[in-house]
Amino acid sequence: MLSELPSRFGLNLPGHPVKKYIEMAQYADRLGVDSLWVIETRLDTDAVGPLAVYGSATDRIRLGSSVIPLWTRQPSLIAQSFATLDLLAPGRIILGMGAWWEPLASRLGVERRRPVRAMQEVMESVRLLLARDASVTYNGDYVHLDNAYLDHQAQGPHKVKIYIAAVGPAMLRLAGRLADGVVFNRFYTVEAIQEAMKLLEDGARSAGRSIDQIDRVKLINAEVTNDKKNSIEMAKLGLAQYIAQQPHIQGPSGVDPDLVERIRDLISWPADKDAIRKGAKLIPDDFVDQVCCFGEADEVCSRLGEYKKVGVACPIIGGPTFKTIDALAEGF
Repeated sequence: MLSELPSRFGLNLPGHPVKKYIEMAQYADRLGVDSLWVIETRLDTDAVGPLAVYGSATDRIRLGSSVIPLWTRQPSLIAQSFATLDLLAPGRIILGMGAWWEPLASRLGVERRRPVRAMQEVMESVRLLLARDASVTYNGDYVHLDNAYLDHQAQGPHKVKIYIAAVGPAMLRLAGRLADGVVFNRFYTVEAIQEAMKLLEDGARSAGRSIDQIDRVKLINAEVTNDKKNSIEMAKLGLAQYIAQQPHIQGPSGVDPDLVERIRDLISWPADKDAIRKGAKLIPDDFVDQVCCFGEADEVCSRLGEYKKVGVACPIIGGPTFKTIDALAEGF
């Protein structure tokens, strides 16, 4: 169920306030936008509830989590939740999963041991449960199922696509081998995407697959605006938190290591607003330009086109506005 527009793109909508964004979800659905996505990463709103709301308010647009942590739900619950979403919006659901990050995981008692192996087991077991071919017995290092089955009354399999949020080389290769798609982080540079594509292709080749069989979506902050400076300043607030708290994105973002240390001296987890503002002031405008797309329509479309050229099949627009949606609907 691909977009009917000249170029595929999706929208990253907030988990709160959901009611405020139902109108945008419905507009995107009518227009032919490819997909709607909801993030679940911090201890903020979850993704499943908002996806159910957006799914019930729309008819054709695809709906994905971008992404849920693989550690916070047992695989049977993941399968239950996304089977329920599939019953609500049949054939439109994408399960996006990620390996989470420190220090959040350890502070919540989660030991992120061998995350690539854990991801493989969760993906395989959830896929078996959703297929509903037979009861599932799975004995892995992390996942243990004994004669498990989704026993709701609906007939047939759940055709839920499974995407991986992959950053490291081993996770990218795993995505190439087994996933239906990959979710690239919002702060990947064009150059980082090029390197990631090589690893993704390595994984695909090892499994006898073509990279064209793997959907490649990328979260990205983009806005069509005549006040680019304001958009840049607003983006710095989120960037400061990412840089301080999520070390896995520092390499792909191309951020200066010295800047990372200076921001980390100010911001911990959880961070207060004053610390975030101070950290944001340290971020240069050109770094924001490197990982975001702000400006007039031509500039934004040109930047998104650069990502498209290196292999991104569908950018997922963070902080979308109606003006941005209309501009991207013309193609890029």
